Amino acid sequence: MNRLLVLSTIILFFVLFSCETEERKRRRVSATGPTGEMLVVMDQKKWDGKAGELIKNTFGAYQPMLPQPESMFDLRHIDKDNFTSLFETHRNILIVEIDSSIEKTRLETRQNLWAQPQRVIRIYAVNDSLLELTLERNEQQLIDLYFENERKRLINAYRLMRNDKARNALHNRFNIDLLVPEGYFIATEEENFVWLRRTATKEDLEMGMLLTILPYTCPDKDFDYDVVWSRRDSITKRHVPGQLPNSYMTTYEDIPPDYREINFKGRYAVKLRGLWKMEGDFMGGPFVNYTMVDESTGRLINMDVFVWAPPFDKRDYLRQLEALAYSIEFPGEKDIEPETEPEDIELVEK
Repeated sequence: MNRLLVLSTIILFFVLFSCETEERKRRRVSATGPTGEMLVVMDQKKWDGKAGELIKNTFGAYQPMLPQPESMFDLRHIDKDNFTSLFETHRNILIVEIDSSIEKTRLETRQNLWAQPQRVIRIYAVNDSLLELTLERNEQQLIDLYFENERKRLINAYRLMRNDKARNALHNRFNIDLLVPEGYFIATEEENFVWLRRTATKEDLEMGMLLTILPYTCPDKDFDYDVVWSRRDSITKRHVPGQLPNSYMTTYEDIPPDYREINFKGRYAVKLRGLWKMEGDFMGGPFVNYTMVDESTGRLINMDVFVWAPPFDKRDYLRQLEALAYSIEFPGEKDIEPETEPEDIELVEK
């Protein structure tokens, strides 16, 4: 088969649940599975071969911008013949079928199929080569769908463990709603700045969010890579001192942060992911910075989340903070994270 001839992009189709009643939705059980785990359902021989390596290299790759190697997802494989209803409640499920009898390579994605919150993605491929092409074309979109599902789980948990004191303070000062969970407190509060902080007294752990409100000028300036990076360093230098005299937080410049334009709950935003350090001290860790515009008020919103946890892995701590950022609501908004499906997933046709 000529590799070039099979590269035909078609529109992804989704299976709609128009006949599903609200009562049936309410009967869905809560999704199960450890944080960051993905259940991969595929034939054992395929898992042990090239197809399995493709899946591992895509979803089990190292999470970028962490100080030590940590995979994006913890993959758990199960043979398709053993995939019973017992496993259907898993939070993140990837089902891969590879067979020459398949008429056309296709991809399906569904939310809350057997439980909630849940993401189920199915890939039907004629052979390993077409599976590889499908993954190459859609890698980031598929990863983002599973990341979104992880955020939903955390946001649901935050609703049950709200810190109303901190939440009300943010609402009164900035007219925004943020699902601040228990354990966080306001360490610094100024006219246009708040530092939300969580610390552990018996272990080395520091989690924080820096929320800064700035005037919005123009997109070419406010979302420029160098401007976003410089703005972050200016905010952290002023507000996050180290333990030693004249020390302060800054970005680790030897590894430039990743910059990405994203859809933040229907709003254009830029995301900066990198590593921070204490200038004049010996602390460091990962951070994620979000910049967006609240168009209803003309404000530039900057949220910076960071972790310091020397004895521990950082991936899950950082995702907890990213979920906190995604819980933000602006005036007039009601849905924290809309239930939308991607429009830009591509398929490879036989």
